[in-house]
This record gives sequence, C-alpha cells and structure tokens, in this order.
Amino acid sequence: MRKWLQSLQVKYLFIILLAVLALPISLPLASLLVYFPGIMLEDTDEPYGSAEQYEERWHEEASRLNGASPKEINEKLKELSLEFPEAGMFWVNGDGVTQEIMNYDQNLPDQWSSSYTVEFMKDNYGADPFTVIAFIGDEAAGQGFMVTQIDRLFIGPPVQRLDEWYTVAYILGISTVMLGFMTLSWFFFRKVHKRLLRLKEAMEEHGGNGIPSPVTISNEDEIGQLEHSFNGMVEKLKAGRQREKQEETIRRDLIANLSHDLRTPLTTIRASLSDISGEITSRESQEKLASVQQKIDYLSHLIDNLLSLTLLTGKRYPYHPKQTEVNRMMKEIAAHWYPTLEQHQIEIELVTSDPVYWEIDPKWMERIFDNLMQNVIRYASEGKYTRIGVKENEITLEDRGPGMKGSEGKDGAGIGLSIVELMVNEMKLHLIINSSEAGTRITIARKDV
Repeated sequence: MRKWLQSLQVKYLFIILLAVLALPISLPLASLLVYFPGIMLEDTDEPYGSAEQYEERWHEEASRLNGASPKEINEKLKELSLEFPEAGMFWVNGDGVTQEIMNYDQNLPDQWSSSYTVEFMKDNYGADPFTVIAFIGDEAAGQGFMVTQIDRLFIGPPVQRLDEWYTVAYILGISTVMLGFMTLSWFFFRKVHKRLLRLKEAMEEHGGNGIPSPVTISNEDEIGQLEHSFNGMVEKLKAGRQREKQEETIRRDLIANLSHDLRTPLTTIRASLSDISGEITSRESQEKLASVQQKIDYLSHLIDNLLSLTLLTGKRYPYHPKQTEVNRMMKEIAAHWYPTLEQHQIEIELVTSDPVYWEIDPKWMERIFDNLMQNVIRYASEGKYTRIGVKENEITLEDRGPGMKGSEGKDGAGIGLSIVELMVNEMKLHLIINSSEAGTRITIARKDV
C-alpha cells in the first residue's frame, strides 16, 4: 500500500482529483467574496430604502405640498434632489404644463394631455427605472402631480447592486482552481525533471575507472526504482571490471611465466644443434638443420613478442623518452640489420636529411624497427628491396613485397604489428600503413604536425 501511494502516477492523479474537488468549493467561496460587501451594506443607512418606503415617502412629500405655490414646489424638488441624487424628478401643474425638471434626461412635452398622461403612467408601471407619480396636495384641488424615477438597484437590497459581479465571481473561482492546478503541476514536474537530470548527469560523469558513481535514492517511486536499477548496474560494472582486471593479471602472468619457461629449453636446443652441426656432412642434412635453426629463431622471436605485448598492455614495459637525433639512430639500426638483409639478398637504401630531433625512447624505436625489418625479411623478401627515409616530421619504411594481403595466413605478423602500434601510440606518434600488391609503405609521423 505504501509503495502504491509513493507512485508518481498516483501523486499526479491526486493533484487532478484535488483540482476537480476544489472547483465546486471555490465557486461559492468566490461568490461570497463578491457578495460579502453587499451583505455588510444591509446594516447601513440607505437614503432610498425599499421600493415601498421610497414610494410612500414620495406620496407624503406630495401631500404636504397641498396649497403650496409653484415656487415652494420647485424649492421642495430641489431639496429632494439633493437628498436623492440618483433620482430624476419633475412636476406638472394643474394646467398640464411641465415645470421644474431635476436630473431627468428624457424628453418631456411642454404640455401634457390626458391621453399622454395615461400613456406615460401605463408605460412606466412596473418598469425599470422605478417610477412614482403622486398628486400634489388634494387631487381635487387640481395642483397637478410630481414624478420621480430611480434605478431599481438603489431601492432593492444592497447586495443586488453587485449583480454585475456575479460572472466575475465564477471567473475568479475557475481561474483560482486552474492557477492552483497549474502551479501544483509545475512544481510536480519540476521536481521530476530535476531528479531525471541528476540521474542523466550521473550516467554521463564517469570516475577514473570509467564507471559512473552511484546516486542517492531520493524516493521510492518510479524514478527511485530507476535509481535503484542504475546503482545495481554500477555495482555489476564494478564487479565485471574487477573480474576483468583479475583475469588480465592472470593472463599476463601466465604468458610471462610461459615465455620465461620456454626460453631455457630453446637455449638448450639451440646449443645442442650447434654441437652436432659439425658432425653433419650431407648437404640435405645441413639444409634441414638450418631450417630447424630458423624455426627456433622464429619461435624465440615470437616468445619475445608475446612477452613484450604482455608488458606493454600492462604498462610495465620500461619507457624512457629523451631528445634523440633521428638520422643517427636510423643509421645505427640500418647498420645493425645490413648483414641479415644482405644474407637474404635484400638491398637496403637509407635516405636521411638534416639533423632532426624527436622526443622518443631510442630503445623503443629500435624494437619497433626490429619487428618491421623481421616482417620485411619474412614476408617481403621476394621484393629484394627496402628503403628507410627520414624527414623532419616522419620516418618511412618501404618494400616491394606482395603486400600485407599477400602475406595473410603467415604466423606472427599480427603480434609484431600490434607491438609496433602500441609503442608508436605510447610515444605520441602516428602510424600509417599503406599496402598493395606493389609493396608496403609504413610511416611513423609526429602527431603535432
């Protein structure tokens, strides 16, 4: 039940339900706010009173003017006009002539006929504005009549004057509910949005091991479940990364131990072959012995490469960069390989330039070209040519062999090139290999050019 109540869906449905329930409550409240001032006015003194009171007062005033002169009647109307400023007034004398007019803006005839008087009374009976016609003094005296008209709002209950605000009350109520609903919805989704952004940032921010950090569980709703799942994924990634490290350590130690253990018997075999080489006299046997020695050399080189690859991937291969004059270094490497290349009838050409200095490890560069030259002898010797070129920003090695596609299936080439690529990248250099049936061109260039 608690988990159900913490659901984001249930929370938002509660906000909608709250808005629906608040609507019928807000309308009476808004109406009360609008009508409350009018209700308070009920206890205040109103000069007009009710329709009955106002009509009775008008008849009383007309009756008191019995026998009054036109001037006195005019003065009385002025007094009543000051007392009832919202009312319009006029009177007609006994001859039907319109007299003093106060606050009355409708057209009146100068002379009233009996038929017009009857029509006037008929049209204004029960109408709005409220109209009172009272005979002055005694009707038989023939002093005429006086008329007053006033908007019924002023002679009804005070709250009636607020009728025009009735629509405002409903608009105010509905607007209040809608504004409250939108405000609550905005706060709700803003909170959800912030939590999702926090989770997104946690996914994108990786620690030193490349794995995101766990997040704090903010609530036990749907996003909280997502946060739980994210933290579980992080823990699995950490466990997986730890297993990978352990497996990698075991693999490296195994290769290192095997490399070390295989060197001893290979040395023994090589020594034994050297001892018996003088006893073998036939040409065929000598060729077989030379073939065995080549295989032993190849196996020894393969073991060295495996050990070097293991040390490189484990960041345990000694690396000591320094300013090195590249032309001199390449001349020494070419001189070292010249006898071997000559033995295989491979012509070597060295093209150097003005002194060039690179920040590299000379022993690493020597190991790189040892692997590349061995590949030339093993896979491109039929081209009978190799060229080393040195420029300010690059070193190139070219041959005229069948290309790397033509060397597919020959053992050991992949490990050697993997070591070359790792060493080149570690020295912040760039390796480019272009190979075709006409030969292979390998370029080692500086990345800052």
